[in-house]
Amino acid sequence: MDAAGEFADSYHSQANSDHARKKSTSFEHYAKKLMDLQKGASKWSDGDNMLLMRANDGLIVYFGKYDVTKINTGMVRDYLIHLDGNRPKRLAESTKAKHTIIMRKVLALAVEDGVLNVLPVMPKQKTVDTPRHTFTDKEYKLFKEVAQRCANRGDKVRGVRVKREHVMMFMFCVHSFLRPTEGELFGLKHGDIQVKGDPTHLELNVRGGKTGARVSVTMPIAVPFYTDLKDPFKGIRYPADEYVWMPEYPNRRTAINTARRIFNHILKEAGLADGDRKLSPYSLRHYAIQARLRESKGKVNLHTLAKNAGTSVDQLERFYLKKMAPSKELIENLQIVG
Repeated sequence: MDAAGEFADSYHSQANSDHARKKSTSFEHYAKKLMDLQKGASKWSDGDNMLLMRANDGLIVYFGKYDVTKINTGMVRDYLIHLDGNRPKRLAESTKAKHTIIMRKVLALAVEDGVLNVLPVMPKQKTVDTPRHTFTDKEYKLFKEVAQRCANRGDKVRGVRVKREHVMMFMFCVHSFLRPTEGELFGLKHGDIQVKGDPTHLELNVRGGKTGARVSVTMPIAVPFYTDLKDPFKGIRYPADEYVWMPEYPNRRTAINTARRIFNHILKEAGLADGDRKLSPYSLRHYAIQARLRESKGKVNLHTLAKNAGTSVDQLERFYLKKMAPSKELIENLQIVG
């Protein structure tokens, strides 16, 4: 019996030589470990977990039994081909890149545990950067003017009156570089803001940024937008845990959707609604970053701007600098001799 058992184990090992002999070294073990670490951390991590757990061709279904030390570049490439084979239309390259990023996250945990020495090289995907739809200086000026007119007239959008506070909110978005999301602009509370001087600015505690929590600072003009809102009459103080923008909506998704409808109404009134360009509240942030790059006349530190805006220098170069025409100041900055 012992000899038969040894033969069976030997045969099984040869037939599945890449499968883990111990559960603790399997891809499934580390995938579930990653899921536990990321659970509820953000909507992006929840999306990672969905790709890991997908029933038909998720990463765990495909790689789960494999020993993490046996997974190589060729196997990952075969997996990406497998994904295309299960669909009438090939996956977008950006989606495939997402799969390989999650693979790296899982295998990185094995490296941390000392089970895996080095991460395998992931197949590179050809991605095409989509342009960031933004305002021109002239369009942004028009947007502000029309927004103020809409507030003065008391325009209504689905029963919601356009107010001065909405106009201030859109302008605050520009001068704070915040994303108009639940974790950034619409997650900001009074207790997250401090008014600072030398030079004048607001210090923002951004708790739910796309790239994680960060402390961000605003341009000087953002200060009156906030202080006028916070204390229009002497002695008024808002609770620290109250939302700054559109606090009448406890459900922040409702606040975001309402703000988007007001934004679209202003675009339409200004004649800026363009189906091809598709300006959105996010366009305010894109305009803010490009305007800062232009107005600094080539002197802004890209690392500082990227960190403050919760992005990366790579993102600035790919989506903001790439399409910008070189100004006289940028050319002089390039040619400066120390």
